Amino acid sequence: MQKPLVAVQMIIFGDEVLKSGYEKVLRFIKELGVNEIELSKVPVNKNTMPEIERLCKELNLHACAMNAAFDPTSDGSLSVTDNLDELAEYANRLNCKYVRIGSLPSWAYGKEDAHYRYAEQLNEFGKRFAAYGIKFYHHHHEYEFQRYGDKYGFEILAENTRPEYIGFEMDTHWLQFAGLNPEAWIRCMQGRADLVHLKDYRIVMPPEGVSGEVTSPKELRKKITQFAEIGTGSLDMPGIINACIETGVKYMPIEQDTSYNLSPYESIKISVENIRKIGFADCF
Repeated sequence: MQKPLVAVQMIIFGDEVLKSGYEKVLRFIKELGVNEIELSKVPVNKNTMPEIERLCKELNLHACAMNAAFDPTSDGSLSVTDNLDELAEYANRLNCKYVRIGSLPSWAYGKEDAHYRYAEQLNEFGKRFAAYGIKFYHHHHEYEFQRYGDKYGFEILAENTRPEYIGFEMDTHWLQFAGLNPEAWIRCMQGRADLVHLKDYRIVMPPEGVSGEVTSPKELRKKITQFAEIGTGSLDMPGIINACIETGVKYMPIEQDTSYNLSPYESIKISVENIRKIGFADCF
């Protein structure tokens, strides 16, 4: 059985790439012994593609997946609504077989009917991507696990999208945050979850205590809950990775949205080293 490959999700290096380009970051990732990257929250466009292509070829790095916005954006990010053909072109140039939406559109938050509408649109875009040989994926957070009657919003999406076109990038941290068992949900989604985000989960009491503050206005997350480097939190990472192996997951991007008091380089290094220490060196 082909084991899933560990990747680095580029969100943690977003500021680094914007400041100085891709070269330093991608060389660091390669030096860690990681050969896969997921392009998210970093610029992928006609101006950056030459550098990305050059470095991937030179360093023998592969982009296992790339992010796209769903609706048109105001920040220049490419969206599947306006830029699907361009996104597919870039993915094919990088031999990248997965394009993924990073978040449920805000217009679907808390609205059962909107989940059905979003599922229908995923199917339409997924069929178009399939013509390019690309699988279209949705990456969940916690809000897909709001209940509508006897179903989670996530279940509405899964049941109303076509498996031949649409997959789901499972996220271990957000499953835990939603009060669910990450390993069980990875197993439940066998065949539709080629991508699984490895992201640990920790509880840290801030020195000033908790009074309802959030880590940032965008994240709306209480300060007691943090993203964690693999092996430094409370999740059963050996169990999760074994579930990925047993269900045929293809790629396991390490996603660390923010590294708090560590540099992004220190944070990713800890995760990579700990994955090896717990017995999965052959997933690189």
